[in-house]
Amino acid sequence: MRRLQLIFHLLLFVTVATSAVADDPVITEQQAATGVVEKTGEFIPLDVVFRDSEGSSTTLRAIIDKPTLLLPVYYTCPQICSFDMANLALALQQTSIPHDSFNIITLSFNEEEAPRHASAAKRSYTAMLAEDFPTDNWHFLVGEKENILMVTEAIGYTFKAAEDGLFLHPSALVATGSDGKIIKYVYGSFLSGDVDLALSEAAKGTPATSIKRFLAYCLSGEVQQNKTVFLILKSSVIVLVIIGGVFLVRLLRREE
Repeated sequence: MRRLQLIFHLLLFVTVATSAVADDPVITEQQAATGVVEKTGEFIPLDVVFRDSEGSSTTLRAIIDKPTLLLPVYYTCPQICSFDMANLALALQQTSIPHDSFNIITLSFNEEEAPRHASAAKRSYTAMLAEDFPTDNWHFLVGEKENILMVTEAIGYTFKAAEDGLFLHPSALVATGSDGKIIKYVYGSFLSGDVDLALSEAAKGTPATSIKRFLAYCLSGEVQQNKTVFLILKSSVIVLVIIGGVFLVRLLRREE
């Protein structure tokens, strides 16, 4: 029995290790220039002007009058942004927080995008919400580069334009209090429990520890230039597997 348990744990280790190599994105120099530096306790600028999905000018101050979730994306993103907005919609559909007690802002960091892009995104993702959800509380915004950077820099969110016309950027949202104070960051797949907790903390107005430290990235397709990093990672996993195998063999010999 002891021997079978050891073999099982080794196989489990190999499976996890190899899947990590297969699933994790290859880190690029461009990715290293993107990310999130948490600025909990600080405030986002509320008087910057954006345009909403109807083409009307608005400020964050006009929107943030209650706890708010702020999600930076760009609407024409062919990769992770669509998953982020869909995951957030699913989390909002399942939330136990009263639907009229918070706001949501999806902010495009691509200054080339227009209200029509915001409008299309709003139609797509609010359609995933329950019928009684106040969709007017989910705002889809676009804006000029200067104003976009004022907000993204305030929340410590860094993105970078790639040569292929796409953007390299992290996947994260920020929960703020009704006064614009940054309360908590949420990373990953935006599960309903994580979003509920972030909204609860935002209602208290006291900065809190991040829910997840795993940070996903939307990357360029140019992976050829990243072979060195990938090979180093793969080699490290192979070495760990070999060490684990040697350790298992020694344990099995001791039991004989």
